[in-house]
Amino acid sequence: MQYFAAACERNRDPILGVLKRAFTRCASVLEIGSGTGQHAVYFAAALPHLTWQTSDLPECHEGILSWMGREGPGNVRPPLALDVGAAQWPVGRDGRHLRPLQL
Repeated sequence: MQYFAAACERNRDPILGVLKRAFTRCASVLEIGSGTGQHAVYFAAALPHLTWQTSDLPECHEGILSWMGREGPGNVRPPLALDVGAAQWPVGRDGRHLRPLQL
């Protein structure tokens, strides 16, 4: 099932403006709490130099995958199961635990 969030339509362009400035030297992004997946496909299409990794609770994955299948550019990755309330997060490729970035 594909979910739609009207808030995404309203806020995606102002957020994209910030991301374009903040992620000029980045190669990959871990989106925490991808929700519907709308932001992921929109931002990844506008920022093709990034690999956009989606994540959320498993019950949200169907909606994220639906947006990826419908509109997703090739630089969006399928969602990781990530519960920000968990005591420990998954281990990243470099062996360190993933943690939120403070902007």
